Amino acid sequence: MNWRHLIELALLLAGAPAAPGRPRQAMLKRSVSAAYYALFHALCHSNADALIGTSPAHRPAWLRTYRALEHGFARQQMTRHRADLPTALQTFAATFVTLQEQRHRADYDFAAKFLRPDVTRLIVRAEDAVTTFYAADIAERRCFATLVLFRNR
Repeated sequence: MNWRHLIELALLLAGAPAAPGRPRQAMLKRSVSAAYYALFHALCHSNADALIGTSPAHRPAWLRTYRALEHGFARQQMTRHRADLPTALQTFAATFVTLQEQRHRADYDFAAKFLRPDVTRLIVRAEDAVTTFYAADIAERRCFATLVLFRNR
């Protein structure tokens, strides 16, 4: 899944930059979800590339690694170890946690109301976090992959 396409979808659903009228709550809530999944899939892709590489010969291992990320465990690790991360990864971790909370609110709190400007800010924040994340050194992203994928024993 291409994270940039999910950002585009989130903006489209939110009615950004400016659509006439008020977007429906369902559109805004799906927009929040798409913004979170942009972060999630960007991280899945980075993890697989960093740990397995991009060789077609290693595609089965790459796919296993891509699919290995668990939402709750990743959030727990990012929350627990955020202060120990390099700055670019701290920003990504904070944004991931915030967007996951907002996605849960959007998907499961039927009384929650979202405003277009707030949703648009979340989308921009998600896009900036991924861009900053991918600008980080590959060794840092490789270490981050092990943090969010592997449990300590």
